[in-house]
Amino acid sequence: MKALILAVLIQLPVFAMASFTQLNCSTITGDLVRIETDRAVDPQSPWVGFSTINAHLTVKEDRSNNLYKTEIVLTPIQGSGDLNMRGDATQGGVYLQLYPQLVNGKASGKYTGQLFVNDLDQRRYFDFRSEGNEPGLVCQ
Repeated sequence: MKALILAVLIQLPVFAMASFTQLNCSTITGDLVRIETDRAVDPQSPWVGFSTINAHLTVKEDRSNNLYKTEIVLTPIQGSGDLNMRGDATQGGVYLQLYPQLVNGKASGKYTGQLFVNDLDQRRYFDFRSEGNEPGLVCQ
């Protein structure tokens, strides 16, 4: 019996990820971005029971201690079955896209994407958009 249970456990995918409440991202320019969600998000089915995810976005510039913080709302890019996420600020000009990295057809909990901030109220500007094949953000 123990051998049967062990054989079944060995067959389970190693890459399966538990839900997350925070993504830490490195940017194309070396700055750091943190996205903290108000609830646990399952990368395989982020929209089950919800149509939006409230989150806090923080950008820390590489060569300074300056922090930019704002509230964002994540939504699916195309529909409730879509794993791709779009984030918009509740105030200010923020444009965020996150795409899950798939392993064997399943979301691994790692994301790539891009972020553009043009917040006129706080007079802050960041451009972490993808260039060529290099993503603007790499998150996990």
